[in-house]
Amino acid sequence: MGERTEWTARNGKTVEVDYPDPARTVVLTVAVDGLEEITVLAGGPDGTELHRGKGAWSLLVPPDRQEELRRITVRGAYWWQLRLHDPAVARPNASTAGTGPQVLKYSGGTVVVDVEHHSSADDVQLFRLVRHTAAGGREVLATSERSGRPNRSDDWTLLLEGPQLLVVEQGERWSVTARPVDLPPPSTETVRYGVGHRREEFAWPDVARPALLEVGTSEEPDWRSVRLELRDLIGRSLDQGSVHVSTHHGVQRLLLQAAPGQVVIGPLRVDVSGARGTWRLELLPIEEARELADRADGAGIDVLAWTGPPAVLRVWSFTEGWSHLTVRSGERRIRASRSGFQEWCGAMPIGGPAGPVPIGVNGTDRWRLEVVPLAVVPAFDRKLAGRGCEVVRWTGAPGRLTVETERGTRVTATVLDERLKALGVATTYGRRRHEPVELLPGSLVAVETGDVDQRWRLVVR
Repeated sequence: MGERTEWTARNGKTVEVDYPDPARTVVLTVAVDGLEEITVLAGGPDGTELHRGKGAWSLLVPPDRQEELRRITVRGAYWWQLRLHDPAVARPNASTAGTGPQVLKYSGGTVVVDVEHHSSADDVQLFRLVRHTAAGGREVLATSERSGRPNRSDDWTLLLEGPQLLVVEQGERWSVTARPVDLPPPSTETVRYGVGHRREEFAWPDVARPALLEVGTSEEPDWRSVRLELRDLIGRSLDQGSVHVSTHHGVQRLLLQAAPGQVVIGPLRVDVSGARGTWRLELLPIEEARELADRADGAGIDVLAWTGPPAVLRVWSFTEGWSHLTVRSGERRIRASRSGFQEWCGAMPIGGPAGPVPIGVNGTDRWRLEVVPLAVVPAFDRKLAGRGCEVVRWTGAPGRLTVETERGTRVTATVLDERLKALGVATTYGRRRHEPVELLPGSLVAVETGDVDQRWRLVVR
């Protein structure tokens, strides 16, 4: 630039910035080490607050704002540096690598950009990539915060459309690599198309009822999963929260509903990350769920609907390596996670007078659901030992039911009638015992555990 472009100061000191003459637009950056919380002020120690947050910060300063930003104060960091960067001499494309802060100017057409950050330090690290616009806008495209985890890598995929001014505000070793892309079709109110990392919002069709989210990706089958963060308007996670959608199983459907005891406050927010290519999201009514007859086979993530009378749902998983599977209906869940071969995962009651019952399945591999009538559930008339989720029928004399388990595990046994109405609940957590519940002949007992391997014993006195 030919002028002074860098100043170093300590916490609370005010820097007088010498902007270039003749005046032109520049990028102002405040650099700090680590994740210190800083406050940037314009006009001196008692001036206007420009920024408050962790780590470094940058701002695009056109000529008409340079007098306003002549005096800069930074609080919160013992040592900090202020620098001016001329966008005209920034690197001329989006395919580059570097260390620490840098300004990147991309002037081409539409491309996909892969961003990677590598940290080898064992102290607090932060990476942040920001996009600045001529109108003064500032958008954080990628950020990562790591503490005490050396040799860590993070990556993002972003879509750049037209000229862009990017600033790496802070980071260790990073790279930005552009590649061509076929643009997805235009989005609609209920169907969204995108590339890489992005946030989408959908109007919730009926906050009192669940919905479906259909997900399709262009990822290669041998790549990895795409992560979806599901939240409502005030930032609360939905029932599933964070979901990893594997690219092995094609188009998949997620069950969207509020967490137990909560109500969704729309709109629905979906943060997509981990995608290296294009993707498609479609919000569908719950009536679009696949109908469950006596048996259903599938893989990955899906939503089914049971329209029959009260029954028992039995679950199997088929895999020879590490896997996880969660099947949920209402507030009931069957969870199974194993590092070796497994088949049986558990059973739980489904159905009732409220009409179609949605069943959400989230697994890494193949699974099977089977519905059996209540009349064929296993019976017991004395103490019963088992593991995982199960549904059994008591055929002994009237008594009082308690449940026992190993220390450190929680097991719940719910007494039900033929309509699956809860008559009482017995819960135990290690040595902590709750009051026994009344158990009449013919009553059903639904046992729920946190995993397929958790053992329990039902005792009736």
